Amino acid sequence: MDRLIQFFRSNFGSVSGLVGWGINTGIYLTISGLYASRFLIACGMIVMGCASLLNALTMPGIQFRRRWEHILPFIPVAILMLLSVLSTFVGSDVMDFAYVRLRLYAAFLLMPLILGYAPEVSVVQLKNYLLFAVSAACITTLAVWINYFLNSDAILTSMGRGKPIPTPIPHIRFGMFVCFAFLGSIYALLNKWYPRKWSLFILIGALYLGGIILFLSIRTAWLITLVGMMVMMIQYFYLRKKLIRIIPALGIILVVAAMAFMLIPSVRMKVGYSIYDFKSWKAGKGDTYSDSERIYSLRNGWLLWKENKMWGVGSGDLRRAMEENGLKYHISGDQIPHNQWLMVMVCGGLVSLFLFMAALTYLWILRRHKKLFIFNLAMVLYCITFLFEPTFETSIGVLSFVFVITMILLVEYQRNFDEMGESVRLD
Repeated sequence: MDRLIQFFRSNFGSVSGLVGWGINTGIYLTISGLYASRFLIACGMIVMGCASLLNALTMPGIQFRRRWEHILPFIPVAILMLLSVLSTFVGSDVMDFAYVRLRLYAAFLLMPLILGYAPEVSVVQLKNYLLFAVSAACITTLAVWINYFLNSDAILTSMGRGKPIPTPIPHIRFGMFVCFAFLGSIYALLNKWYPRKWSLFILIGALYLGGIILFLSIRTAWLITLVGMMVMMIQYFYLRKKLIRIIPALGIILVVAAMAFMLIPSVRMKVGYSIYDFKSWKAGKGDTYSDSERIYSLRNGWLLWKENKMWGVGSGDLRRAMEENGLKYHISGDQIPHNQWLMVMVCGGLVSLFLFMAALTYLWILRRHKKLFIFNLAMVLYCITFLFEPTFETSIGVLSFVFVITMILLVEYQRNFDEMGESVRLD
């Protein structure tokens, strides 16, 4: 009972305790949501935002102003992102989907709030968050694996029709977050973040997650895992002046890929389906196949943008315009473009694309950002997903980006607050 009372006093007996509990709880909730539930992601980000807002409202005025000045260069990122959506209102007759997109992009307002006014998050806490993320990824993928073996025949049959292995959240996002946990594990091992016993845990987790990424057979996850590993290897060997070692490392990757194809049925099924779908599309018979539908969505979106180059068709009218344009050009399917850049162009034309790219470019080139290796790697990986998915057109896509980038930058921002004391950069 005494311990319980002490817990409540330390976490809820003061504003500082409450905001510290809030930011910590919000982060753990968000990480849990990345592997289990989009609802938890939203709850976690809201808790993090509320904790930061409460901390801002209760801190001394001079401290509030100092932090505001510190994050002021970041504000244009959120403004430009919102303007990229607001510009699509110009051509919209029906506003429902336009308001949905605006609500999604409003999440970018959380970035300056949390970066500027979140309570102190220590480096030890950040390392604990990675341990939790690896644990969450391992537990949820274990459940996915068990479900696969219990229903392997039905799942492999559905994979033959282009369906993914069932996952707790949409499979492309799930694969991406498992990839992030895997890459984070590798980076932690290369940079010796943990003592020996935790390094062993991270090593086992990395090996397991690497196998899971192959098993899940999510091609976007395969690609960003490969790119992430390549970039980290180049950095690691370059800093140690041993770039020649990249060659045997690439050889190991190729051997692992070949063994996965020979030994893992889901990998063979995914590769076989991809080849079959591509051949069907070339023969003009891919109407009902998932990959062909994606290609048709890109063609449909491109033709629609060419007729509305400057302002697009408007977010609100997107679905109706895609359907009508598909009928006009005899293009099957009515999916939105499976490419973030094209999605922005179709909704808001070159105006929206300029604002969207300006926001990302500004975020990327800010002086305190551009030299952070992990930040640059995360931006590259997200931009890769933009090529194959409209990543920012779902709540889980936007919130995951906001969360991941914010957590990477949080140490760098808090390192510069005089009252926070010293902190260690992650790269």
